[in-house]
Amino acid sequence: MAFFTPKKPRKFEYKPRFYDPKKEELEQLKAKYGPIEGESFKRRINFRQAMHEKKDEKIKKPIPVLRIILIASLLLIALYFLLTFVERW
Repeated sequence: MAFFTPKKPRKFEYKPRFYDPKKEELEQLKAKYGPIEGESFKRRINFRQAMHEKKDEKIKKPIPVLRIILIASLLLIALYFLLTFVERW
């Protein structure tokens, strides 16, 4: 027998609201004209896909060993001349 019964907490009901006018306009156009099918749309998708593939190839490509050796040798030669110039000065 309890004189004071604790109240149960209310449930949290959050419904996010976000309004995107461009998206709504696009959906209205899709509903009005039907699905978009055409060469320009397909070309655009293929162009994006090609650009992404090209970007991925650049990332995966290793740095050539010859280039690293060339840069290291140029830096060593520059350091040698710098040190010999500083000793004479």
